[in-house]
Amino acid sequence: MRKLLIVFIIFCGCKESTTNLLPSSSGNLNEISVALSDELWKGPVGNTLKESFSKPIYGLPQREPMFSLRHIPIRVFSGFVTKNRTIIKVQKAKKTQTLVQYNKYATPQLVIQFFGPNSKEIIRLIKKDSDSMVSLINKLEINEKQRRIKKSLSKSSDLKTNFKIDLKYPSVYRVAKSKNDFIWLRKDTNSGSLNLMVYDDSSKDQLDNNYINIRDSISRLHIPGPVDKTSMSVDNGYIVKSIEGVINNIRYKEYRGMWEVTDQFMAGPFIGYEFEDTKNQRKIYIDGFVYAPSVKKRSYVFELESIIKSIIIN
Repeated sequence: MRKLLIVFIIFCGCKESTTNLLPSSSGNLNEISVALSDELWKGPVGNTLKESFSKPIYGLPQREPMFSLRHIPIRVFSGFVTKNRTIIKVQKAKKTQTLVQYNKYATPQLVIQFFGPNSKEIIRLIKKDSDSMVSLINKLEINEKQRRIKKSLSKSSDLKTNFKIDLKYPSVYRVAKSKNDFIWLRKDTNSGSLNLMVYDDSSKDQLDNNYINIRDSISRLHIPGPVDKTSMSVDNGYIVKSIEGVINNIRYKEYRGMWEVTDQFMAGPFIGYEFEDTKNQRKIYIDGFVYAPSVKKRSYVFELESIIKSIIIN
């Protein structure tokens, strides 16, 4: 059986003079330019790419893909289209390998190339390596979103004062509520709002380590519904999924699901994080939730994720 290889070629800051000569990359967030022949795109290889890189995002009420794929016929892959920030190229070659390159044509940029002698080998390679490639793309897109956010940052010091943490979030967010043990940040949109609530484990019963119960208890205290005696809570009809990871040297658990206000026809997606603050011997919770009826929500949840992942613990 042919051995499958992943080759990483990373152009880093050590080649600063070369990088400085590159043009700036372009492209919409979470959009991938896919360069391959029409024959491959319309066949099983193209279907595998769509299944691997356009999987629906969990926790959204509407079906929305993780990444939008834009096909570019390999014969016209030149000029300005090579400056897109995220590129996947697929070509037939004698050697089966995945090649990853940073800042090949522009900066910042990630170029992923799948090579194989036939469609069967290319499909096997894509299926084998797609999870790790998705992680690389997501990291690049988070970095790009955070770069854009930095252009107009909030100057509020509430998070640093109350929780000894820094979050880089846009100045358009306002502090809707601030207490010693709770902060609610809110950004109003044409169709609703984007929200962040921050609290630590001093805000809950020390015997209760269930994230859903913790979130619901905080919501009852601080996030009122549109009428008296109503509040936001986790939608128990929608399974909450969790993963673990590390960001900025901080271990975390991520939770995705749906929230609702019972009998009020209000609901939406949430993305919550439980951070292990070893410096201060506590857990920090940052929860983002969206209320935006009748509009797509991928970009909203992605914005909240990007803000939360900018966390620095002082």
